[in-house]
Amino acid sequence: VQEEPGALEPVTAGNAEELLDKLTTEQKVGQLFFVRPEALDPNRTPEEMEDPAGPGVTQADPALQNTLQQYPVGGFVLFGKNLESPDQLSQLMDTLSRNAAVPLLFSVEEEGGTATQVAGRPGFSAPTLESLADIGTTGDPAQAKAAGLTLGGYLKDLGFQLDLAPVADVHTGDGTALLGERAFLGSPEQAAMMISATVEGFHQAGMACTLKHFPGYGDAVQDPLSGYATTDKTWEEMRTCELYPFQGMASGADAVMVAHITTPNATEDGLPASLSYEMITQKLRGELRFQRVVITDSLSDPAITQRYEPGHAALLAFQAGADVLLLPQDLEAAYGAILTAVQEGAISQERLDASVLRILHLKEVYGLL
Repeated sequence: VQEEPGALEPVTAGNAEELLDKLTTEQKVGQLFFVRPEALDPNRTPEEMEDPAGPGVTQADPALQNTLQQYPVGGFVLFGKNLESPDQLSQLMDTLSRNAAVPLLFSVEEEGGTATQVAGRPGFSAPTLESLADIGTTGDPAQAKAAGLTLGGYLKDLGFQLDLAPVADVHTGDGTALLGERAFLGSPEQAAMMISATVEGFHQAGMACTLKHFPGYGDAVQDPLSGYATTDKTWEEMRTCELYPFQGMASGADAVMVAHITTPNATEDGLPASLSYEMITQKLRGELRFQRVVITDSLSDPAITQRYEPGHAALLAFQAGADVLLLPQDLEAAYGAILTAVQEGAISQERLDASVLRILHLKEVYGLL
């Protein structure tokens, strides 16, 4: 029988900058990873972790707590299979938090409509909202703001700080098949207006939110050979359509999620956007001037795992400019690849600190520091 580890002594400081100076390199690398609780269970296979119908971690046993102390991740993404009741969820969050030296950020993918983890789940009283597509047909930003306020409100009450939503894709062209009802219907201008209103609602509720899936599915189609979604549009063409809700970041979203979409006529490196320095650092950070947190889409997605080893994928994404490496297929391999690269000088301390500071700032803004 494995004994439950003692709670870690928290690393405390007055603000993000002061806390950053107190962290070890191992703790800094850990902050980059947001994982499922199952990722800390040494007995789970990647297939079991990804299976939404399979058994989920609903309580943090001693083995999982020990793994968390070994791999001090920055946050967790919880899914429906991790949720049984508000009391169980609170206990799970509390146990995980006691075993983290740096406050954890808890996130969930709650978009509204049928794309939810909480609403409609037995044991939870969260209201079920219309899909973004249905709200988009109204053309009324007040309804979009109300959706963000409602989603943010009940998620905050449950202890979450970040929603991996809303979908900021433009619902047009062949990409409709990829988006379903998850994006606002209407023109690029209308989608941008509705997204800004939704973000305002989230923030009024005290909830951080994430615009996704940069640079936008729009006219993208699924490539049966690579598994990637791909678009033939040039960057200039995308700026008048898919990128419209992302340009200027006037909505003030806390984070942007970068998709595994390939853009052969917009970038030259041939990489999916989530691993592309051209797309993340040169275009998203440079041209569009987005300076807050950049999150990869799930690194457990087959579009990544069929071509890249977990450590290589994490390294490419971080070198491309991502801050949060989301749901790696193998946490040990991904963490080890980044840590080794820092220790050997392939990743500078300055580059590591820049991403960790963005993550700590997000935590500070939402009351975790």
